[in-house]
Amino acid sequence: MFVSIRSFLPLLLVWPTVSCTVAFAADDIDFNRDIRPILSDRCYFCHGPDEATREADLRLDIREDAAYVLESDELLDRVQSDDPDLVMPPPHANLELTAAQKDLLKRWIEQGSPYAAHWSFEKLPRTVEVPQVKQTEWPKQTIDQFVLAKIEAAGQQPNLEADPLRWLRRVTLDLTGLPPSAETIRNFEQAVQTDREKAYTDAVDQLLQSSAFGEHMSIAWLDVARYADSYGYQSDKLNTQWPYRDWVVRALNQNLPYDDFLTWQIAGDLLEAPTRDQRLATAFNRIHRLNNEGGAVFEEWRIENAADRVHTFSTAVMGLTLECARCHDHKYDPITARDFYSLSAFFNSIDESGVYDRTEKVPCPSMLLPTEEESAALELARTKLATSERQYETVRADAKKRFHASEAASITADDIPDLRLALAFDQGFDNAVKPIYHPSESDRSWAKMCDLVPVEGCEIARLNPTLADDEKARSAAKDDSKEATSDQPDTPTNRMALKLDGERGVTTHDIEPLDRWTPFTVVVTLNDPERSPERSLIVHHTRGTDCGYNGYDLTIQDGHLESRMARVWPGNAISVRTVKPIPANQWHQVAATYDGSSQASGLKLFLNGRELKTVTLRDELKKSCNVVVDHGGEFVIGQRFRARGFAGGLIDDVRLYERNLTSLELQVLATGEARPADAATFASALDQDARDAFAQLRQARHEFVMAEEVIQEIPIMRELDEPRETHLLLRGEYDAETDETTRVERTVLKAIPIPFPEDAPKDRLGLAQWITHPEHPLTARVAVNRLWGNFFADPLVRTPENFGLQGDLPTHPKLLDWLARDFIDHDWDIQRLCRNIVLSATYRQDSRCTQEQFNSDPTNRLLARGPSYRLAAEQIRDLALAASGLLNPEMGGPPVSPYQPGQDLWRESNGMSPPYQQSVGKSLYRRSLYSVWKRTAPLPNMMVFDASSREVCTVKRSRTNTPLQALVLLNDEQFIEAARVLATTLMSNEAPERRIENAFLQLAGRRPDTTELEELVALYQQEQTIFEKDIEAAKSYLSIGERELPSDVSLAELAATTSLCQVILNLDATIWKR
Repeated sequence: MFVSIRSFLPLLLVWPTVSCTVAFAADDIDFNRDIRPILSDRCYFCHGPDEATREADLRLDIREDAAYVLESDELLDRVQSDDPDLVMPPPHANLELTAAQKDLLKRWIEQGSPYAAHWSFEKLPRTVEVPQVKQTEWPKQTIDQFVLAKIEAAGQQPNLEADPLRWLRRVTLDLTGLPPSAETIRNFEQAVQTDREKAYTDAVDQLLQSSAFGEHMSIAWLDVARYADSYGYQSDKLNTQWPYRDWVVRALNQNLPYDDFLTWQIAGDLLEAPTRDQRLATAFNRIHRLNNEGGAVFEEWRIENAADRVHTFSTAVMGLTLECARCHDHKYDPITARDFYSLSAFFNSIDESGVYDRTEKVPCPSMLLPTEEESAALELARTKLATSERQYETVRADAKKRFHASEAASITADDIPDLRLALAFDQGFDNAVKPIYHPSESDRSWAKMCDLVPVEGCEIARLNPTLADDEKARSAAKDDSKEATSDQPDTPTNRMALKLDGERGVTTHDIEPLDRWTPFTVVVTLNDPERSPERSLIVHHTRGTDCGYNGYDLTIQDGHLESRMARVWPGNAISVRTVKPIPANQWHQVAATYDGSSQASGLKLFLNGRELKTVTLRDELKKSCNVVVDHGGEFVIGQRFRARGFAGGLIDDVRLYERNLTSLELQVLATGEARPADAATFASALDQDARDAFAQLRQARHEFVMAEEVIQEIPIMRELDEPRETHLLLRGEYDAETDETTRVERTVLKAIPIPFPEDAPKDRLGLAQWITHPEHPLTARVAVNRLWGNFFADPLVRTPENFGLQGDLPTHPKLLDWLARDFIDHDWDIQRLCRNIVLSATYRQDSRCTQEQFNSDPTNRLLARGPSYRLAAEQIRDLALAASGLLNPEMGGPPVSPYQPGQDLWRESNGMSPPYQQSVGKSLYRRSLYSVWKRTAPLPNMMVFDASSREVCTVKRSRTNTPLQALVLLNDEQFIEAARVLATTLMSNEAPERRIENAFLQLAGRRPDTTELEELVALYQQEQTIFEKDIEAAKSYLSIGERELPSDVSLAELAATTSLCQVILNLDATIWKR
C-alpha cells in the first residue's frame, strides 16, 4: 500500500513510569488495606497456606495459629531486630520491610492485632453512609461525595470541568462507541448556550436510547463471555453463536435488569415456561472453545467444557479466579477443590459429547431460531405432516377392513417386498461383485477380504442365493461370459460367514442414506463369540469421524444391542438399547426396524423374529441426520472409520429393506416358514392404498425435516432429567480414580456468607438465585466495578478478574459499596448507573493535569482528574467509518468479513481452516462488533489495538501504545479508504483551512487549535505538490478500497486531502479519549 513521506508525524503519547504513593489521611489500621498486603507479600511464602513451603509450623494467615507470636511480641521483636540471624524476613529472602511497614505492624499489634475477613467476602451492607465534604458545591451526583472526600483527605483538589465539547465526545464514545457527528456537535453547542445542565442530561438520555448503546456496551460483555465466531483449537471451524451476540445487544438496549441478565444466561432454560430469548441467553455457557481432534476422549473434553463454565462464571460474575482449585485447594483464597467441583456439578449435566466434528452440525443440546418466514414454512410443513398422519391412519383402518374381507395371503421369505440389498457372503470377493461391495477398512478404503468360515450349528433360515445380490452378480457374470472364468463350482455353495477382526469389513455401493424420515429394516444373521465391553459396529450408514458420526448404526456392547439414529450424539438423536444381552456364542437373526417417525418408539429390535424389550436412551431429533462430510456415506458392515468394528464376530448374511417389516415378516425370515398374513402385514406389504398413503406420509416427513434444515441453530443449556454424578478429580485429571469419598453434591462456596436459598432448586436456577441475593458480597460489586471501568482508565478494583486475597484493594471501598447497594436498590438498572456516572462531576473533570499533579498521582487513584486513554480497537475502526460516512448501521445477523491484509491469513495460520472470504458492498462497513472473530486468527487491525482473542473469559483488556498501531492507521486498507471517502465529502470546501476544520471536527470532535491548523495546512500543501508531480501515485493511492472513486475531482487535491485525513485520524486527539 502507498504511504507518502511526511514531515508531519502523528504524535503517540507515552506516559513515563512513575512510582509514588498517594497520601491518605491517618486513621485506624485497616487489616485488609494495611496489614494483609504486608503479610501476604513478605511472610506468607514461609508462614502461609502452602504446606509445602511452610516453616516452623507457623501460619500467619490464621489468627488462632499466629496468636502466640503476636501476643508475645515475638513477631514485633523479629521484624524490628537488626540481628541477621533473628530478623524476619531473613536477609537472604530480599523481602526487607520498610520503616513505614514496620510502623504499621507495630501500631496494629498495639491495637490487639485484629484480623478481618477479606473485604470482598463480607456481605454487602444494607446501607452505606455518604461522607460529608467541604466543597459542597462541587458534587453533582452522590458518587462525587465519595470521590471528593478522598481527594480532600489527601489534601488535594479536583480538576476543573472539561470543555463541553470534550465531555460530549467522551460521553458519546463511552456510551455508543461512536464519535458525535458534526450536526450533533453544533446542536449541543447551541443547547449549552441556553441551559448547560439540560444540554448535558438531554445528550445522555439520547445516547442511552440509541441502539448504538447496546452495540457498544455489549463488546465488553462479549469479552467476558469469550464470544467468538469459531470453536478454537487446531482446526478452529466457524460456529453459529451470533444469535447470542445479538441477544446481548437487545438485552442492553432494552435495559434488562442485571440480575435478570445474569439469571437468563446462567439458567434461562430452567425458568417457568422459558421464552425463546431466555433459552437463547444460556448460550453464554456454550461459547467456550471446542476440540475436534481425532482420537479425542469425549469424557476428557466434556469435563474440560464444564471447567471452562466454572471459570467463566466465577470470573465474570464473582470476580474470582478458581483455576487453581481445579487441581488443589486454593493457596490464598478460602476455596477448596471440593468447592470447585461442587460448582462444576451445576454446569455438567447437559447432554453433550464434549467435542464437535468438522461439519456444519451444531453441538448439542441446541435450539432452532427460525425467522418469521421460516416459522411460517415450518408450521405449514407441520400441518401437512399432521394431515398426512391422519390420512394414513384412516387408510390403514380401511385396509384392515379389506384384509378381513379378502382371502388370507401367504407370506414367504422370498416374497417379502421392498428388499434393497441382500448379501450372502458364501463365496470370496471377486470382480463380479465389485459393483455390489468391496472389502474395506476405515469406511471406504479398500482392504483384503476378511476370512470366510463355515456356518455351523445355525438354526436360522439361510438366505436364498437367488435373492442375494452378490450371488446374482456372479450368476450374471457367468451368463455374460462365453467361457466361465470363476473357479467356483456350479454346484450349491457351502454356507459361509465373514469372520471380522474389528478393522476390516465390507462397504456396499449406492445405498441411499438412512435418514430420519426413511423407514427401513436391517436383518443380520450373526454370532458373537467374543463378547466385548466396548461398543462394536455391526452395520451402519453414517458419515463423519470419531468426533461425531451422523446417520444410523446398529451396535453391540456386552451383548446389548443398540439401534440409534443421530445427527449429533448424544443430544440430537433417538436410540434404544436392549434390556437384556443376547446369548453369546450362538447364531441369531438380529433385526432392527425403524418407521421414519423421528421418535425412539419407532426403533425396534428383534431376535429371531421376536421383539426384544428395550430402554429408550435418547428421544429427540432435529434436522437431517445425513450431514455430508468426507468420511463415510455408504452402508458398511463390520467396521467404521476410527471406531471398533465387530471384532471376533461372525456375520452370515445381511439384508436391508426399505420398509419397517412387521413382526410376522421377521418371524418368517428367521424360521423360513411361510405364514398367513396378518392385518398389520397386509397394510404394510400388500395393500396398495395403504402403501401409497405411507409414501405420502414419508414425503411429508421429508418436507418437514427440510423446513428445519435451513433454520439457524445454536448450542444452549438444557438440563438432563437426572443430574450427572460429579466427583472431585485429583489434580484435575478426567480419569482420576473416584469413589464415594470423592463424590460431591451441588453446593456453593463456603467462604461466601450467603447460604444457598432453602426454597431454591438445586440446579442452575437456584445458583442464579444465590448469586443475585441482595446481600451477596461479590455480584453487585463486581458488576459496578466493571461498568465503572468502561468510563474511567481503571475500575475501582484494578484487578477486576480477582477480588480474592491476591487482588488489589478498591481505591474507593465505600464508593464501591454504595454503587453496588444503589445498583441493587434500583432494580439492577444498568442504564441508570451509566447515566449517574457520566453526569457526575468526577467524570466531567478535565483530563489535563500539571506535572506536579501527575507526579503526585500518576495513575489517578484519587480520581482527581478526568479519564484519558486510547480508544479500544472497535472504537477506532468504527470512528473512522462513522466520520467518513461509510458506516453501515444495519444491526445483527451473521458475522461479516471486513478487509484483511495479505492473502488468506486463516489458511496461512491453519491449513484445516476454511478460507477467508471477504464481504462485499455495504457489509464491508458494518460495525466492528459484527466482524467475524476467529480465535486462532483474529483480525490483525483489532489485535494490534489490544483486542482479546476471546479464547477465555477476559474482563479487562490491556492498553499499549506501539509503532505498529500508527502503521496500521497509515496502511490498513480500511483506514485509507475511510480517509479517502471523508476527503471526498470535504472537497466542496475550496480552502484547506475549512477542510481541516471539518475533518478535525468529524474525527476529533473539536476544531483544531492555531498550531495544529498551521501544521496541517503546511502538510496539505506539501502533499498536494507531491501528488501533482506524480498523478500515477495519486491514482494508486486513491484506488485502495472497494468504494468507487469519484470522477469529477482533482486527483492530486483528493489524494492530498486523503493524506491529510489520515494524519488527523492518526493523531492522539483522535484515537485517545480525553
